[in-house]
Amino acid sequence: KGGMATKLAGSPNFVGGLAWRKSTLYVSSGTVGASGKKFQILAWSGWNGTTFTTKKAIYTAPKRFDGFNGLAFGPDGRLYVGVDVGLTSNNDHGPANKTAYLYDILSMNTSGKSLKVFASGIRQPWQLAFAKGSASPFVSNFGQDSPKSLNPPDSILRVHKGDNYGFPQCTRAKGSLCKGFAKPFKYFPAHTDVGGLAIIGSRLYISEFGFAAPVHPAQVVSMPLTGGAVTPVLTGFVAPVVGLAAEGHWLYVGELTGQVFRVKQ
Repeated sequence: KGGMATKLAGSPNFVGGLAWRKSTLYVSSGTVGASGKKFQILAWSGWNGTTFTTKKAIYTAPKRFDGFNGLAFGPDGRLYVGVDVGLTSNNDHGPANKTAYLYDILSMNTSGKSLKVFASGIRQPWQLAFAKGSASPFVSNFGQDSPKSLNPPDSILRVHKGDNYGFPQCTRAKGSLCKGFAKPFKYFPAHTDVGGLAIIGSRLYISEFGFAAPVHPAQVVSMPLTGGAVTPVLTGFVAPVVGLAAEGHWLYVGELTGQVFRVKQ
């Protein structure tokens, strides 16, 4: 209210994604406590204007899990979530350890049951966005940062059920072993850091974090859902762009300064 944000009691230490459905807020969360790290999918409901009166964990990840990223609902009513690479135990560039569901996109029902692997072989499935009526989400994927000699591209994927993108064997860098694996929808230069995704009408909006500015500045770009050229939409941010969402014809952009911008498209 009035452009001021209030932290809700019980907020986790880390939030990788949010999704709203039937008066319930779903949260991909990470918390750190005396017993170590815990990664969960939360369901908060009963909003009374100040807080959510009911808060529960519908899914708790197994031990040695590396974290959750973005959330989105598919047209089948299931909740989809990307698994974080975690940057631990050489998972950034292999050989991978035994971390559960590493490089996968998972789906589950709204009770956290019927867990399924939707797609695999994706280094960092960061955020997801479903076009209306489509069962194939757009997914942002970061290329790895090490070793520096590799320097693979970032990408947007159009993921279909059962797709395997081949990571860590296939990095999309020069000389990668990618034959037989699913191909990205759109490539971006290394360290562009394509992260947030949103859809308005027939266009896909993409936030480029800007961690490698000024070579790759913080900005929001767009492209047709069918593919094609990328067009800058919003520029001039003073810090990395870390969040992107759409509602109606409004685009919401979160900057690392803590500011949120709203722009009509």
